[in-house]
Amino acid sequence: MPTTPPWLWETPTLSRFFKGNGAALDNLRDLLEDPDWHAAHASWHAADLGSDLRWSVVFVLKQAESAYLSRLGQEEGAFMAAIDLVNLAKRLEKIWAWPSFYSRALEAQELAAQTLAELLKQTRLPEATLRQYQRQFSLCLPSDEWLVQALGAFYLHEKKLLFGPASGEPLDTMPGGVQLERPRRLFFKPHSTLQLFVDQFRRLRMEAQAPLANTGLISVDNAISMHSRRFQPNAEGVAYCTNRMSAYRSLPARLGLAKARGALLVTLFAMRRCVAEQRTLPPSLESLRPKYLLDVPLDPFSAAPLHYDIRRGRIWSVGAGLKSQGGAPTSPPMSDDKEPTVEIDIGITSTD
Repeated sequence: MPTTPPWLWETPTLSRFFKGNGAALDNLRDLLEDPDWHAAHASWHAADLGSDLRWSVVFVLKQAESAYLSRLGQEEGAFMAAIDLVNLAKRLEKIWAWPSFYSRALEAQELAAQTLAELLKQTRLPEATLRQYQRQFSLCLPSDEWLVQALGAFYLHEKKLLFGPASGEPLDTMPGGVQLERPRRLFFKPHSTLQLFVDQFRRLRMEAQAPLANTGLISVDNAISMHSRRFQPNAEGVAYCTNRMSAYRSLPARLGLAKARGALLVTLFAMRRCVAEQRTLPPSLESLRPKYLLDVPLDPFSAAPLHYDIRRGRIWSVGAGLKSQGGAPTSPPMSDDKEPTVEIDIGITSTD
């Protein structure tokens, strides 16, 4: 499988990959159409399916389907494949049995946003059709609320790893069905270690609810120095908690970037709808209201409107760097966390 995004693959490669994985695509479509989806079901706890490396291949497969259908001139099918991917991201976002599912959700959301950005650059679909896809995409955007709830579930996950059946949680929701092995060393106090997790997750939940504009790039730093770890009764417990929390600390920041990409895509949808109907670019993002946007999406990093350059035909967020450099288009789109940018692929030449 090539390492470049599917829309850059040669057509014979796209065709072989798409047609050779037809059964997998059919199964995935059946899964997405199944209304009997129980994200909280105990069966999810049996194994850490979110860590399976094949998820990344599934995501690329949906991108390849979108790219292949686009090359065949089947634009609506190409958009639906990308919408399927963001729909899958929304479903994975709600599975909290293992932390890996949330990371997979953010991965799928990013790839879906990038695929849609590429499709929107060259779309010829009418305004009404684009409006439908804009709405479907908006319904699947990640939210602060779901991360806050997920962090509560991840705390229970860590509690079960520490205490197993003694945690008081249902036995059929034990990770892997049994208590995982915890450190059995000196200087490891389970209850003191659990309190460390309580404090860390409380801080993370506060960060997840705080406006990114007030905090910049969000992360929960380890407040316990290496020196103090070596000379305390629970030194091994501190080391254990620090290691386990490393996978969680980046989640609010990653959500911030996902929200920025989502705001950019919703705005790009509105922009292309305006172009499809009026044959011209709007002079400002505010002029897209109320027909194409109910409200102009705010940049989650600056709490201000997204930046828009009509001459160069691009929209961007200040990103984790919190500074605007005029937008920095990348391939794939929005892959620069310091200034995620989308191109409209239409610009107005300056007459100066």
